Amino acid sequence: MSTTVHRVRHGGEEYRVVKAGPRSGRAVMYDNEWSLDMYVDRQAAASLAVAWGLAARSRRTLVYVPLKAGREGPKSLDDWHRSPVALDLVLAHHSLGFPPSRWKAVRGRLGPGRPHTVEIPENEFSREEHFDHHRRLFAGWRDELRFDLAAHTLFLTGSATAFRLSGALLHSLTTDGPARTLEYPGSHECVTLEPDQSSGEWPPRGGPSQVHIQYAHGWKAA
Repeated sequence: MSTTVHRVRHGGEEYRVVKAGPRSGRAVMYDNEWSLDMYVDRQAAASLAVAWGLAARSRRTLVYVPLKAGREGPKSLDDWHRSPVALDLVLAHHSLGFPPSRWKAVRGRLGPGRPHTVEIPENEFSREEHFDHHRRLFAGWRDELRFDLAAHTLFLTGSATAFRLSGALLHSLTTDGPARTLEYPGSHECVTLEPDQSSGEWPPRGGPSQVHIQYAHGWKAA
């Protein structure tokens, strides 16, 4: 996937930002107050899975996925889905400790950046099948995504395992989505990401309760 790499100084810190928007295919995300709804076609789902893989591998990087430019969703959406609030996306390893409140300033200083090509092997997204899900039952489990909203942007932060697990779900849309919709026209193919619930709050920190990502077969502009 073609990306651009940026170095930004702000608040005495230097941040590495990789801008990794889906340059082929379509993707859009809406804030519907209690949840976030994302719609992707096959090409965009594949590009987003690469962004997830990059976040899992790059602990010192903010992976920026601009989505607001594609404000119009698929033509088949009901009017109540057409929220006026479109969002961008940022993925970051939790060890970076980036405060989302700084994002607006950092984004404003990105500049043109340096072109860079990212390749994530397919087997990066096959690990979900081999993961021991019983680990979730033990105290100290921290491999869930945290959700934050700032500057019309959804921030997903978490461990490498959290990004690989959720990335495997997203990557499944590139195969299961087309196959299912061809076999069962009009079927609803989606994945749902839920935030870390360790704080005991629901939804955590007053943010969205989930990100619902739906495969939009044969996307036609609204």
